[in-house]
Amino acid sequence: MFQALRVRDFRLMWAGGMVSAFGSWLLTLAIPTHIFLVTGSLRATGLAAAAEYLPLLLLGPAAGVLADRRDRRRLMIGTNLFCAGAVAVLLLGLAPGRYGVLYAALVAENAGLVLYGPAWQARTPEVVGTGSLLSSANALNAASSGVVRLAGGPLGGILLVLAGPAGWSPSTWPATCCPPWRWP
Repeated sequence: MFQALRVRDFRLMWAGGMVSAFGSWLLTLAIPTHIFLVTGSLRATGLAAAAEYLPLLLLGPAAGVLADRRDRRRLMIGTNLFCAGAVAVLLLGLAPGRYGVLYAALVAENAGLVLYGPAWQARTPEVVGTGSLLSSANALNAASSGVVRLAGGPLGGILLVLAGPAGWSPSTWPATCCPPWRWP
């Protein structure tokens, strides 16, 4: 299973992809949880979750076509840079009342991820070739994807609990958050 890691370019691509995917999965739970803890609004929390999955619904069918018609390496680099920019914009939307910015940044970050996925899958055989190296690379990709999906969301929640959302702490809950039954 680890044969593909002998190929330097695959090793770099695989490690970079894992770091990127892990960060994205941390956001999957942390941002909606942050919104709920700060606003107490299920509507606002649901909008954050919808913003995370809307790009998959809208761009998913065309993402593979784009990956087939573009330079996959450049597409992967471009989408990762785009995602990094979107995550930076997330910081602007953390202030109460600025969640429109947060939702837009979530849509943008996840749009980048949707476009990155097919390019990653198509680029793997270009890097490692065929045969046993491709089998090894596919096994590593599947295993790392599973580990990231399994651990990313819960670790995002743990980090949120340890670091706390901006402006919230258990001792100031009533002052910083509307009650869960009150919609902002």
